[in-house]
Amino acid sequence: MSANPQYPAHDRPITTDDLLAALVPDTPAGAQQTDPAPTAPALQPVLDVAALLELARRQGALEATVTQQTPAGLPAVPEKSSPIVPRWAVGTAVAAVGIGVGGMLLGFALDLLATGAAAVAAGITAAAPMLLLGAVLVAALLGRRSGKGDGGFEVTQTVVQTITNTVKSTGGRR
Repeated sequence: MSANPQYPAHDRPITTDDLLAALVPDTPAGAQQTDPAPTAPALQPVLDVAALLELARRQGALEATVTQQTPAGLPAVPEKSSPIVPRWAVGTAVAAVGIGVGGMLLGFALDLLATGAAAVAAGITAAAPMLLLGAVLVAALLGRRSGKGDGGFEVTQTVVQTITNTVKSTGGRR
C-alpha cells in the first residue's frame, strides 16, 4: 500500500459502482473460468546438491575449475590442513584478556576500598562532637565512682607544731 492510490478518484468519493467495477471481471471469458488452478506445464524434478555435485564430477567440470584456480606448483587440495590462527597467538590473546580483566578487578577493588575509607572518615568527622561529649561524660562518671568508702568526702588535716623546751641551771639547786 502507498499513500497515493493507483487509480486516484480526482476529488470525488468512491461509490458502490466503482467497487463493483473493480471486483467484477470486465470480459465474459474471465467470468466463465471455473477452474481455480490452471494447468501448468510439468515441472522437471529438482536435483539435490549431492546429485548435482556428482553430475559435475562425472562431467569433469569441478576438476577443470580447481586446476584453473590454483597455481601450477601448488597441489589442488592440501594434504594436511593447519589451523588458521597459530596456537601461540591464541595463548597470547587469552593471556592479554586475563591480564586486562585482572587489572580491571584490582581497580574496582581499590575503588571500593577508597570509597569505604572515605565513608568511615566522613562518619567519624560527623560524629566527632558527639564522641567528645560522650567521652567527657564517661570520664566524669568514672571519676565520681572511684572514691573510697561510701562515696563521702575524706578530710585529711596535717598539723605542724614546734615545741621548744628550755632548761636553765642555777647553780645546784633544784
